[in-house]
Amino acid sequence: MSVLTVNLKHLYQRRGLWLFYVIVVLFAFAAIAVLFEDTKAGQGRFIGLIVLAFVVGLLLAVLPLEVMSKPFSYCLPGHRKVPRRFIFWVGVLVNLFGSLLFLTYPDLHSGQLFLVVCSAFFAGMIFFWLGVGFAFILRNPGAWIGFLPLVILGGCFFGLHRVLERAIVGIPFGVILVGILSSIVAWLWLGDEGRARRYCAVPWIGFFDAWNRDKLQRYRRVRAPIKWDKLKQHPSPWVETFFLGRMNRHDYVSTGRYIWGGLYTMFGIALSQWKATCSSVFLVALAIVCFLGYMGPWTINILFVMPGLMIAQMRLPVYSSMLISGGRKERYRCAMTLVITTALLITVLLTIIAVLSVLLATIMPDITLRGNTFIFQPMNIKLFFVPLLMIPIVFTVQLIFYRKPMSMVLLIMLVFVISFVTSMFLYEHLSSGINPMFIIGGLVLCWGTFLLVSRYVCMRRCLVGQGRTY
Repeated sequence: MSVLTVNLKHLYQRRGLWLFYVIVVLFAFAAIAVLFEDTKAGQGRFIGLIVLAFVVGLLLAVLPLEVMSKPFSYCLPGHRKVPRRFIFWVGVLVNLFGSLLFLTYPDLHSGQLFLVVCSAFFAGMIFFWLGVGFAFILRNPGAWIGFLPLVILGGCFFGLHRVLERAIVGIPFGVILVGILSSIVAWLWLGDEGRARRYCAVPWIGFFDAWNRDKLQRYRRVRAPIKWDKLKQHPSPWVETFFLGRMNRHDYVSTGRYIWGGLYTMFGIALSQWKATCSSVFLVALAIVCFLGYMGPWTINILFVMPGLMIAQMRLPVYSSMLISGGRKERYRCAMTLVITTALLITVLLTIIAVLSVLLATIMPDITLRGNTFIFQPMNIKLFFVPLLMIPIVFTVQLIFYRKPMSMVLLIMLVFVISFVTSMFLYEHLSSGINPMFIIGGLVLCWGTFLLVSRYVCMRRCLVGQGRTY
């Protein structure tokens, strides 16, 4: 078995890629489905798979980078030449399929059709190499995928998809020439002998490592060493006095002392930096509200769902690999207290942001671009209860799949996608048809499930051990 064959096994042995495959297939079906609506030439409907090659190149290049960062791979014979062949052949295969859409391009005879398909193939290779280049240049390329929908929307708004399609069909020889030159440059660039040496033993954030708290902390310790002088002031004396005073009111092995200790661990640093925390949260929230408010009434309400993804990295004091003082009962009650406190704080914060968005709607101007008028839409305050539904669901999944992090990621992403689709297609019905019984029923179901699951986990399951990692 060759070294290249072994590297290709990462494509199906890496479970984190399975979600990526599902997303790519969905985008591919969407790009093909668009053609069934309208196959007119020059409308930019044929380039969906061509642009998707950028995402494939960006995420595919992360795999050899992760392998090269391991010191042992530096000692494998011939391994330094593998990333180039690995990336190149996968890119050729992906773009061969992506260019087949142009076989249905209208008003072309057989000779022109073959030339256009070749042009589409090399256009896809250009996008593919752009993605590979970003992966090698950026420190954490997977995190930038979140900005891709904004880029796609911006490109569609300014008509770049039509420009690209017309370039592929109108100037095929130019596109083919640029594609060949870019492939040659990328082949020579990836074959640099010193590349493996530069990445050897360099900490790297790979697929879904943002969900791996242990690896993320190791990466931060190496890339951004802790400045102990700044930490000497945190937590602040008043924060320490407040929490330690409450802890000292209880016995050493009591539940109350354990709960206040958990609150101190969870919110101590944030409270000691409350001025910086409040200002940063306010500015970021204001910028997001101003942007999403012009995207549509259902888009801005996604903010009610986002906390479900944000809190997925929080670790409840239930599982532990160290000998600690808390027993099963203490861990259960502390986990309940932390979840309830977190849910209430997030709900209050989002309600305040929703009220501010309503006030902003009275002063935000209408924006007209390219003949389209965008009107600022505030958040729907009636949906304030959504975080109270999302948070117990996320923590329930986290407790069940603690030792299977990829399953936890997949389920949380599935919940987010379902919430996103529901808010997009059923916005008017949900906002007008919500009644108190619906809210109460949802809260009872979600929190009752969390109570039962957390009690079972804390009282019956094994709470020690390192668990599985990525």
